[in-house]
Amino acid sequence: MKYQRWYEAMKNRAFDGAKYIETKLGTIHYTDIGDSEGVTILHSHGSPAGADIGPLFFGDFIGRGHRVMTPSRPGFLGTALGLGDTVEAQADFFKVFLDSMNVKSVFVHAWSGGGPPAIRFAMKYPEYVNGLILFCALSHKWEHKITNFEKMILSDKGIWIMWNLSKVFKESFRRKNAKELGASYDYIKGDPAKLRFLDSFFEMTAPPSLRNDGSFNDIKMYRDMPDFDFSRIAVPTLILFSPSDNQLPVSNGDIPAEKIPSHLVDYYRFTHGGHMPMIDREWDGIRDKMLDFIADQPRKRLV
Repeated sequence: MKYQRWYEAMKNRAFDGAKYIETKLGTIHYTDIGDSEGVTILHSHGSPAGADIGPLFFGDFIGRGHRVMTPSRPGFLGTALGLGDTVEAQADFFKVFLDSMNVKSVFVHAWSGGGPPAIRFAMKYPEYVNGLILFCALSHKWEHKITNFEKMILSDKGIWIMWNLSKVFKESFRRKNAKELGASYDYIKGDPAKLRFLDSFFEMTAPPSLRNDGSFNDIKMYRDMPDFDFSRIAVPTLILFSPSDNQLPVSNGDIPAEKIPSHLVDYYRFTHGGHMPMIDREWDGIRDKMLDFIADQPRKRLV
């Protein structure tokens, strides 16, 4: 596919289902799916990503009657970086978003680079949080050096080239993408639905030029980030992490699991699936663990 046609297709896909709300900080881009009367989940997405991740990844949640709200964090897609370029500011950003949406009670689900703002939000505004789910989430300082593969997928032309090559050399790219995530390609290739999900890997982060302000800000934020005092976590917390994760070290699961008060934390250390267990063999158990966690927590009173 020619570059300009590809770019427009990826841009349209990224903004499919987009909504916007004006807040005291500025315009926030978000997606809002599921039952507005159900339990509300606030998703803190990783990088490179954005609000479009919500509809892609949370079908299992909305199928149980839940609502999933995913604001693009500052610097991603339709939310300007100026709305919050520090962990502290992004915790406040979540509060402003929820207040503007008139939502006062949520489960917070953080994936990957969405971990630190979600953790800080739960610590600073526990009155909003029924429970915190750290799903393959960053939880401590990360001095990340961009790999050659990442340099390609953080460039519009680079990821366009890889997208086209992946249509020709399907098997090689499928194995490469699964390896990057820490998932088992030999398992995935036997399930057509999971294989289609893996095949959309490059599309999930495209076009990078609409996400890079946020992605590079995340790298900067997390390089200088002080350690969290996890003993201050005052909300029920579920941690899901795997040693097979090839994007983040398992210490991101181990450290909060050890330091959050024991009566508040449950740590599910799974084996298969790496950074994207949704496409690997343990997903049913991981999904049910999260759904059970949500079902088991008392709800905060709406005010």
